[in-house]
Amino acid sequence: MSFGIVYDESLKAYDFGPGHPFRGDRYVNFMRVFNELFQGFEEFTFVKPVKASLEDLLLVHSKEYVDRIVEGCKRSRVYDPDTPLRPNLEEAARLITGSSLTAGELVMEGGFKKAVGIGGGMHHAKRDREGGFCIYNDVAILARKLLTRKDVKRVLILDTDVHAGDGTAEIFYEDPQVLLVDVHQDPLTLYPGTGFIHQIGVGEGEGYTVNVPLPPGSSDEAYKIVLNEIFKPLALEFKPDIIIRNGGSDPHFADVLASMKLTLKGFKIIGETVREVAAQVTGGKAVDLQGSGYNPKVLPYAWISLIIGLSGVELDLKETVPPFEAETPLRKVIEVVEKVKKTLKPYWRCMSS
Repeated sequence: MSFGIVYDESLKAYDFGPGHPFRGDRYVNFMRVFNELFQGFEEFTFVKPVKASLEDLLLVHSKEYVDRIVEGCKRSRVYDPDTPLRPNLEEAARLITGSSLTAGELVMEGGFKKAVGIGGGMHHAKRDREGGFCIYNDVAILARKLLTRKDVKRVLILDTDVHAGDGTAEIFYEDPQVLLVDVHQDPLTLYPGTGFIHQIGVGEGEGYTVNVPLPPGSSDEAYKIVLNEIFKPLALEFKPDIIIRNGGSDPHFADVLASMKLTLKGFKIIGETVREVAAQVTGGKAVDLQGSGYNPKVLPYAWISLIIGLSGVELDLKETVPPFEAETPLRKVIEVVEKVKKTLKPYWRCMSS
């Protein structure tokens, strides 16, 4: 069965302008490298996204917020200094959200077990507020859209972006139908300053937000420990109907906005783990959303490494930048994992072992 990739060159309009770390050429560069590496491969099917409707956006955002964004983009308003509004940006944000929704539809209706939404993962956007280069939270919108289906009762989100997904966490903080496992750099050292272990949800959603804040310098081995000790057992106990993974290349050791030490092999491991877990609990259903990353030399290769892992195709990628410095001792990582387990123990049987 082929693997769906949702892409449209018009995504490049999601661009915050010269001097900003988030430029729209990332999408075109990804496609250029992808086409160079995968000549002759028949496993992948490209599909154009359908732009998100207002009804889709209102699954998560308020009408007042959407109206403000539409008008703000027309007038180039700046409400958040990291996320300046520009002409055409709102339309591009709808296309990114549509990319994620189309990927979800391919998996649920289109005969694909897995699909990637290029551009997705805008996890900082909240119900009424943009931030962190994110305008519409496509991750949350996709999860909500999936939950309107009769055959979807539970959604698992694995967020491996180097920054904590504060928008996604806030949106689902009281929702037991969505389990969010968020693996990120310690928020004491990085934007957005939230995503601590004790932030586990409230009310009916208590225990369904799982934050794993890793120390700067965490390596492939650190991520393997987290995936095996936290993500896998929670997924097996939660039994989701579908897995959404979001996050791009920013945990890579050469990313300029963060301090983690993931290699291309590490990104492949993340993809492989999602594929293995999906095979066990969702009948193979998984959606992957890729948009972040702030080193153009690395970004397309890290995104492709995730795709290689998730799809199971055979392709060996080599690093495009020099090796990194010494990584954080695993002892610190294990301490974080043990604290997470202790915090979750009252809510999940698998955290007691």
